[in-house]
Amino acid sequence: MKHWFLAAILLALMACDQNVAEPTDETAAATPTGRVSQYGLYRLVRSGGLVDNPKTSTGKTVSNAVIELVRQTDRIPLIKGAHMSLQYRLFNFPDQPAYVDLRRVLKHPEMTLPDGTVSTGSDYMIKGRVSVNQVIAYTGYGLDEDYELLEGEWIFEIWYEDRKLIEQKFISYWPDDEESAALASMLKPGIKAEKVNAASGTN
Repeated sequence: MKHWFLAAILLALMACDQNVAEPTDETAAATPTGRVSQYGLYRLVRSGGLVDNPKTSTGKTVSNAVIELVRQTDRIPLIKGAHMSLQYRLFNFPDQPAYVDLRRVLKHPEMTLPDGTVSTGSDYMIKGRVSVNQVIAYTGYGLDEDYELLEGEWIFEIWYEDRKLIEQKFISYWPDDEESAALASMLKPGIKAEKVNAASGTN
């Protein structure tokens, strides 16, 4: 499907992430470091629709996406509407300049696109907004097309210069009929978060 970077809901979720301590070690404080704050199965709440983006695996991306956590997990069911995503925090950047250049890498199982070309991931540059010496952002992937339903390992990486600051792995799998039916209703836009979380639980 599409790769997207999600900044629209960062302010709302920063409050949930305040127990993540900043690095205090002198060596860590001297160079940028990173950690994953939240990850798992998400649903799309709303978006501005699909737009062309030649940098991504499929050549498309979802604009102005707003997502919501359904379940914290590194196992992602192969069902249309499922999104594997992560929120990450990068520390120890000077406040100036206000933006830093980051490299976003995705490695995924071999995917055959409708035009017959084969993709195994994407690798491109993004801008990270620096505030209070940190970058807080999202990245992820949504499963919207049949050809994207691929079983195996999906690896997300965020690099700064020649250093890998973030790595998050997901394993996609085929759910059974019962799980597919439950998730199909939970992943529909418009379902309230409380209902989704109560029905799905965490693991």
